[in-house]
Amino acid sequence: MLRKLLIITCLLGTVGISFAQKKKKHKDTETAEATTTDTVKINYKEIGAPMPNINMKQVKGKLVTDKYLTSKDLKNDANLFVMMFNPTCSHCQDETEVLKKNIALFKKSKIVLMATGAMETYMEYFENITKISEYPSILEVLDNEKCDFINKTFTYQSLPQINIYDKDRKLIKMFFSETPIDSLKPYIE
Repeated sequence: MLRKLLIITCLLGTVGISFAQKKKKHKDTETAEATTTDTVKINYKEIGAPMPNINMKQVKGKLVTDKYLTSKDLKNDANLFVMMFNPTCSHCQDETEVLKKNIALFKKSKIVLMATGAMETYMEYFENITKISEYPSILEVLDNEKCDFINKTFTYQSLPQINIYDKDRKLIKMFFSETPIDSLKPYIE
């Protein structure tokens, strides 16, 4: 009788432990799935990454406007060139000249020059140097903390940095420092 009681106790213990492990495994799987879904972070600096959403103040000549440029405004069936720059940077000014001189090549592709919001006071200086407002197809914007595009995409190697996104707004190429037009041409549409 004692032997039967011992066997039944062992069997019930084994079943109980097995059930508890199965329940714990299911709970761990649910937690892992929730964590994976909730905390997936996109590395926007990797080739193939989607372009983060944008909502930035537009600059027209010497004035920062109340108008915002959004991701919807940048939709088209061609590549997008986003140049992150500092308005006081001579390399950035030189690259802007390269873009201006070759603007006829950019029939479909859009160009956006983007500076941090902290550079707002220097935009007039940039306009005086580059006369960029004479090229309405080149958009100027100021990044903002809500969007934080520059921190998400800038690699902090050198300025200017040009990110090129395809028509689906996936990152296809990055250039750092002054980039000759011959390097950009394969991506221009």
